[in-house]
Amino acid sequence: MNKVLIVHTSWYANYINEMIKLSCKVLSENKFSWDISLAPGSIELPALAKHKLIKNKGDYVGILFLGIVVRGETTHYELVTTETFRSIGNLAMDYPQISVINNVICVENENQLKERLFNTENNTKSLIKLIHEKSS
Repeated sequence: MNKVLIVHTSWYANYINEMIKLSCKVLSENKFSWDISLAPGSIELPALAKHKLIKNKGDYVGILFLGIVVRGETTHYELVTTETFRSIGNLAMDYPQISVINNVICVENENQLKERLFNTENNTKSLIKLIHEKSS
């Protein structure tokens, strides 16, 4: 079984769609299948992934989180990024048999986002390496 769960946010849809395309390309080239789930925002990513893990027990060898958080003028950015990363880390610790990669991009502006968008390909490759490492 080589199935990955991709959980992504709804914000910045054009960029998220590009991230999904990059991820699916890498997964396909490496003979992985995938399911895709949509969360409203970054904070909801880990809870949705946990729900899918419980509902589809044993179906997934990995989870790839895709999201974008752009700093605004309030402290909301710090709260969202801190809670999202903490919750993803907790999920990885709660499910050590599942490989987890956090590809939630946190940036100051759109230019930084464009520069970091293609890290998604490398992060998907890292997920595959982690899956192989955990299976050996």
